[in-house]
Amino acid sequence: MVKIDLPYAWTQTVKGRSYTYYRRDGQRIPIKGVPGTREWLDAYYRIHESFEAPAAQGTKPGSLGALVEHFLSAPEFTKLANKTKGDYRTHLDYLKSKHGQLPVATMPRDFVLGLRDKMAKTPRKADYLVAVLKRLLNFAIDRPTTYRLTHNPAAKIKSIASTEGWAPWEEWQIAKFRAHWKPDTVERVAFEMLLNLGQRGGDTCAMVRNQYFNGSVAVKQEKTRARVWVPASDELADVLDAWLAKHDHIAILTLDSGAAMKIHYFRKMMAAAFQAAGIEGVVIHGLRYTAATVLHEVGCDWETIGSITGHATAQMVKKYTEKKRRAKLAIARLNRARGTKQKRSSEKPD
Repeated sequence: MVKIDLPYAWTQTVKGRSYTYYRRDGQRIPIKGVPGTREWLDAYYRIHESFEAPAAQGTKPGSLGALVEHFLSAPEFTKLANKTKGDYRTHLDYLKSKHGQLPVATMPRDFVLGLRDKMAKTPRKADYLVAVLKRLLNFAIDRPTTYRLTHNPAAKIKSIASTEGWAPWEEWQIAKFRAHWKPDTVERVAFEMLLNLGQRGGDTCAMVRNQYFNGSVAVKQEKTRARVWVPASDELADVLDAWLAKHDHIAILTLDSGAAMKIHYFRKMMAAAFQAAGIEGVVIHGLRYTAATVLHEVGCDWETIGSITGHATAQMVKKYTEKKRRAKLAIARLNRARGTKQKRSSEKPD
């Protein structure tokens, strides 16, 4: 079945038959036709435009809805990577449809906190909404004549998502995954790419075979637009060489049909693979930290690691490794202290 990656489009399978709907504002409208065909796309866009048009007609100058429309047509949005645009669009549409009439100039900080707290059950989503709103309001501040906003009420809002699930993988977890998923499985190949290249999931699943050449992998990062060359480790080369010899598709990671994987499918596949291997509390992003940790352990400086995994990731790993180093030193001191105490105890006369 054709994968659908359009805002508000939703698929439901009943007794082996798939149906597609447009879900928005509490409504579920059937989309007629076969997904991917011209008939289906025309039906989808007719429904989508019916939701967009009323909001546009009622938009007031200086309102949040007007700001969203302005931002969507500006280079600050149009030059974003496609995936980032899609993620932004979900939150921008929400802000426009639910709070489009709110004046930007007098937006209170309590409003932003209220939006975050309302989504507290999905903390990462809540934090992302605040980040999008912060960027949107910075866009307004740069245009004071139009929006009359003098400060950003979304600035310095504390994150509510925990980063504990993003800790680097431990050696026993890596070994357990490798023991469960053999080298000739797509899950294992994807795992080795994540572990050894230190790239985001979207960049990893988008890689094509000509990016792997002469012992290294050339990566163009979608988010930063940076291009980096990462040496292929022996662990990666072993599985990648055998995997690419099995098929002649352009994409490295493919579905059974040979089509390239999309990020949403990739994330679900890897989450299921972690569960099948009996490993809990880990995420794809944690493998980026593991990759940075490994690069540090083999002697790479933090500047080099930052150029490969991203400087924000490198700095977080630097803090993590320093914490582990301090913990090891504390244990060593404790062991020495216990050893000294035991020695003194054994030397006491009867």
